[in-house]
Amino acid sequence: MTKKGGSEKGHPGATGARPKRSRYALILLDVQNEFVSEGGKLNDGVSALMKDMGMIEKMKRLLSAAREADALIIHSPVIMKSGETFEEPDFDPQNYSKLHGLFTEGTWNCDFVDGLRPLDDSEIVLTGRNDFCAFKGTELQSILEDGGVKKLFVCGFLTNLCVEETARAATERVRGLKVTVVIDCCAAKTREEHINVIEHSLPLYCSIMRCEEVENKLGLWSHAKSKFWKRLFL
Repeated sequence: MTKKGGSEKGHPGATGARPKRSRYALILLDVQNEFVSEGGKLNDGVSALMKDMGMIEKMKRLLSAAREADALIIHSPVIMKSGETFEEPDFDPQNYSKLHGLFTEGTWNCDFVDGLRPLDDSEIVLTGRNDFCAFKGTELQSILEDGGVKKLFVCGFLTNLCVEETARAATERVRGLKVTVVIDCCAAKTREEHINVIEHSLPLYCSIMRCEEVENKLGLWSHAKSKFWKRLFL
């Protein structure tokens, strides 16, 4: 488990080395055992939709394609102290502020999922997050700006909460950033909630794609970079 706190080499609101510059970035929201794995306190609510979409295998493919394209990889977990609960916000449709013991630091529930955990310290792990939105309490905005990111792909949980809030904030906060939500690499507690945000909310401020489309786009970028370096040095 990555410890909370900053890295001397990077940003104070993230662990990992100083972000590399990359045209593309992928952010994974709350991809932890609490949601993904059987036995997680929130797994029952999302497991059916995850299974129907083949979500986890697609996320693994997406992450592999992003790494191959040398994209900036950003992990945004929820980390709670023992006995801590979510503050009761104005907008909390899932009543998470009423639940205890979620994403407790140092526990299996809080840990990243096998196959989707940070590969090494070249990948950023955001710390200090205090809201559904991954920008709140973290250095995400400066990480994207310092990294020269032009295209951000968003995936994770929940489609109608953290994914939606983060995608909207990315569009509003980072000038010129194009945001895409990878819809079959996200899940909500119900299919209706998932589809509703895809059809009505997300198109207002970002684009939507399926995993296969993003894999193809990243593959083309990776191939183009490879051809560029070969022309330069051979």
